[in-house]
Amino acid sequence: MSPYFDQVAPPSLSKESLDYLLELGWYRMHQSMFTTSHVDMGGLHRVHWLRYDVNEIKEKPSHKKICKRAAGFHYTIEDLKIIPLGHIRLHATYRASIDFAGAESIQECLFGEAEELINIFDTKCISIYDGSRLIASGYFDVGNRAAASILHFFDPQYNRYSLGKYLILITIGFLRANDIPYYYPGYVVEGLPKMNYKLFLGREQAQYFHPASAVWRYFDESILTDSAKLN
Repeated sequence: MSPYFDQVAPPSLSKESLDYLLELGWYRMHQSMFTTSHVDMGGLHRVHWLRYDVNEIKEKPSHKKICKRAAGFHYTIEDLKIIPLGHIRLHATYRASIDFAGAESIQECLFGEAEELINIFDTKCISIYDGSRLIASGYFDVGNRAAASILHFFDPQYNRYSLGKYLILITIGFLRANDIPYYYPGYVVEGLPKMNYKLFLGREQAQYFHPASAVWRYFDESILTDSAKLN
């Protein structure tokens, strides 16, 4: 298929509109929504947008193991009003430890070049602590029937705790508690298995967006290696 990209930057965005755009295979970029078929990661790669029906997700032994490891930690979920200084410092530490192109900063990820924190999204902020030490943070947007994870980062000294996945499990718990049925973790990338961690919730339950028919289909392993599946 021919590569495509589109973007809209509305002055405001209702929860209903966020639900609608996510369902059509769009996603947040700064203070806008975009959709694309490919990304440039050392070459042009096909992407596949993912979602989960929260009620279909089944607890797996790997999920229990992550939660057991993190049992000694505690966390908060709050509305985003300002970017906490602790988050800024933690993100800088995290970014210095990774070997891929992550967000330059929380500010850049959520607001782009805007100087003021004017947020058209209803964004929640997760903070995970080991005692009083901030060790991981995550940001996700919520609508009425859907939510999308935007940014996760953690202290590299806690790498063995799988805190990126733990942030996703915390988010799923929030959605269940608030009767929000759909979760959008972003995309997987054809030929780049590094992004496949988003499937750890359950490949059997994962859905991918099929742009030709504009419907969500249950995940098929072959889409990660065979673009013909989309034609």
